[in-house]
Amino acid sequence: MEGLLKDFRYAGRGLLRSPGVSAIAVVALALGVGLTTVMFSIVYGALHRGLPFDDADRIMHLERANPTEGITSMEVPIHDYLDWAERQRSFEELGAFYSGTVNIRGTERPERYDGAFMTANTLDVLRTQPAMGRWFSDDEARPGGPMVVVLGHRVWQERFGGDPGVLGEAVTVNGQTGEVIGVMPEGFEFPVLEEVWVPLQLDPSAFERGGGTSLEVFGRLGEGVGLDQAMQDLTSIATQLGQEHPESNEGVVASIRPYTEEFIGDEERGLLYSMLATVMLVLLIACANVANLLLARASIRQRDVAIRTAIGASRWRVVVQLMSEAVVLAVVGAALGTVVAWVGIGMFDRAVQPTDPPFWLDFRLDAPILGFVALVTGLAAVVSGAIPAVRASSTDVNSILKDESRGSSSLHIGRLSRWLVVAEVAMSVALLVASGLMVKSVVRLNTMAYAYPTEEVFTARIGLFEERFPDAGARQRFWDDVLERARALPGVERAALTTTSPGLGSFGGRVQVDGESYTADRDVPLARYAVVSPGFFDTFGAEPLQGRVFTPLDGPDAEPVVVVNQSFVDRFFPDGSALGRRIRPGGLQSESPWLQVVGVVPDLGLTGVGDSPEESPPHGYYVPLAQGDQRFMTLAAYTTGEPLALAGPVRDAVVAADADTPIYFVETLQTAIERGMWFYRIFGGLFAAFGLAALFLASVGLYGVMSFAVSRRVHEMGIRMALGAGGRDVLRLILRQGMTQIAVGMVIGTGLAVLVARGLAIVIYDAPPWDPATYAAVFGILGLTGFLASYIPARRATRVDPMEALRYE
Repeated sequence: MEGLLKDFRYAGRGLLRSPGVSAIAVVALALGVGLTTVMFSIVYGALHRGLPFDDADRIMHLERANPTEGITSMEVPIHDYLDWAERQRSFEELGAFYSGTVNIRGTERPERYDGAFMTANTLDVLRTQPAMGRWFSDDEARPGGPMVVVLGHRVWQERFGGDPGVLGEAVTVNGQTGEVIGVMPEGFEFPVLEEVWVPLQLDPSAFERGGGTSLEVFGRLGEGVGLDQAMQDLTSIATQLGQEHPESNEGVVASIRPYTEEFIGDEERGLLYSMLATVMLVLLIACANVANLLLARASIRQRDVAIRTAIGASRWRVVVQLMSEAVVLAVVGAALGTVVAWVGIGMFDRAVQPTDPPFWLDFRLDAPILGFVALVTGLAAVVSGAIPAVRASSTDVNSILKDESRGSSSLHIGRLSRWLVVAEVAMSVALLVASGLMVKSVVRLNTMAYAYPTEEVFTARIGLFEERFPDAGARQRFWDDVLERARALPGVERAALTTTSPGLGSFGGRVQVDGESYTADRDVPLARYAVVSPGFFDTFGAEPLQGRVFTPLDGPDAEPVVVVNQSFVDRFFPDGSALGRRIRPGGLQSESPWLQVVGVVPDLGLTGVGDSPEESPPHGYYVPLAQGDQRFMTLAAYTTGEPLALAGPVRDAVVAADADTPIYFVETLQTAIERGMWFYRIFGGLFAAFGLAALFLASVGLYGVMSFAVSRRVHEMGIRMALGAGGRDVLRLILRQGMTQIAVGMVIGTGLAVLVARGLAIVIYDAPPWDPATYAAVFGILGLTGFLASYIPARRATRVDPMEALRYE
């Protein structure tokens, strides 16, 4: 141990004698370790940290699927949930919930919260307790039970002032008189990001088999029960239900996965792992840089190594002593890299918070992340130090000691060093192409021209509940009242109601076209749709291309009608004649009426901005609100002034229509669209940082290698110039060597870049993995950088006096 400490002290003193080289190595490793740690913390926080409960890895999510129909994920009907809970033997308990809006009004105006309707055994499954009061009882979770509510910590603090006397306070919950019975601890937002909880009052007798509200089901695996055993248990139950109730359960199977995996899909998981693998290239580039620098130092110290070997030092002892330099550099670089990671993780966490991630996503620099730093540090030390150490310790001692020239060396590092530079360039090409494609996606999304107004449009969401509005007629009267009041507000030019605003994505479902034949439900095509009030198309500045749009005459007793967009016509009516044709929502068993096409309008963003046209086709249709009863709608108002100035007047107008109904998600359409693009913005920024780091490291690495190579060839350059070679000849010689490495690295990097870009396709918008403009820009930047990194030391070499160079040791 004492000898090892001496090696580290010796290595430290040696590195301090070359502060410039050491600083470059430390900065390179700090960037490699820091950026890789940031990405690892994102992957760990999103995929592996899990729920903040005891033995949370045993909490599972259960759902249904129907492979014969091509359906991979379905929620669970009430009857299936109750049968599962009664018959299963693999879980301690099964709980269920559905998420939705919960409106609460005390003595003030109503407020809307993200809430969940939960079973009474929820906290038993999670193994947690309220901070104050209690959770629901079995009696409260039965049909007709009293209305009670449990508050989240933030709601308790902000709405009720943190008053401990809130327990027992009377409130109106979704139009019903209720009572506050508990407050949950800070940070508890189960199932995903909920703020209040009310009992799930199941009444299977009110629905036919397969009907009623669908549920999300979760449970805790029993002691000693594995996922495979639980899957066999649920599969057996699903088979029994298929035989007992073929009309609703034939072909239906059960699916179980860890709870958090349900909310982060396989595609997103693959993307995060691809990004982690990609950013590892930054670390490898940094290691190649340090290896090159240590190779240069090893060549200078070769005579010293030979003397040590000649007087009895073993090869292993020499390797350890040379490796100690890499370890010292890696430790110092890791310390600085930890600071880089701390800053980067904090920036990422702050950037993600406005997007309302699931409550268990936690990005911080804690023990698991620091463990990763230690692992990466060891890897960096081995990768960057092993090659120079082994190479330096394997030379012929006699030939070195016989060599009288202190400047010469039998360690031929040139070829190995050049290949390390080629590897750096290749990896840099891959990272820069990925960064370029991501940045290009963000720029295109930011500069996209919309076919409808966005900045001038005020939007607010409104939800109705059956207790207050028990039938379609009551709901329609409310919508008409709100719309009339909104249109009368100062500053409002046009207003309408819609299930979703343009550019935010819409519902999708199967739709039959009259005259077409289908053999099974899976053959019925999919289309997007929205339910809108008269005036919707006028609000967003869309004139009909054919026929007409909706009017107040398209009421519930009028002939069912529909307006389709141009993409729908292109997809289903290639002859361009859509008026008078009929469509019917749903599969082959649909009982919906046939809808007659009365108009064609331009595409108005039924898909979300940034959605791929291949994965999310834009064709769709619109149904009039009076014929498509809805409980949740968005009020959209085109304004002449500041849109958000309408927030107060619109809130008052809605409360005037019904005192228990609030508005929420108050924002401009532009803000709503931009919020939906957070993924591109945040990860685009990350990859821009990765790309810039790769460019910096490749530039420094190439410059360092070329400078060292030139300094070792001063004697050769003097001879060439003494024999008649001109400065330009020397310049061309050095530039040819440097640019050849760049060219070879670019060729290899092109193939690697295509692979990386394909792995990141989900976050690349409107650009193929082989986008020519991006590759041209990357080649241009790297080519210019490489030229300068080669030219500067080459230019310096041409200014050497030949006579002085001939005397160079």
